[in-house]
Amino acid sequence: MRKLILALTLGLAACGAESDETAQIAGEYTLIAVEGVEVSGQPTLRIAEDGAVSGQGPCNLFTGQNRAALPALDLGALATTRRACLQEGGEHAFFQALGAVREARREGDELVMTGPDVTIRWRAATQ
Repeated sequence: MRKLILALTLGLAACGAESDETAQIAGEYTLIAVEGVEVSGQPTLRIAEDGAVSGQGPCNLFTGQNRAALPALDLGALATTRRACLQEGGEHAFFQALGAVREARREGDELVMTGPDVTIRWRAATQ
């Protein structure tokens, strides 16, 4: 019986820790930099606690669903608008990098997304 209570307690504590981390990552952000990629404009990102993601790339709007449990990321194919952009501004590279990230973590007021050979830094948007 003690083992069952201990297992339940540890399981609930782990759920609470995951929920806290999800709450820390969820929010609205503005792009600081995509490592090694020049991006024009002011891309934004919104991460909801349910895993929904949306925002503005260098030109087009995007939306999608994180198919992993935060802080893990699996954004897959994002739905984007198809605006006629006046200049490219790193649009393709931005979405390619966003699709490659596999993990998110908070560092102060920054959100750092990483994946194989990619790092994207975001700053928490001021409300």
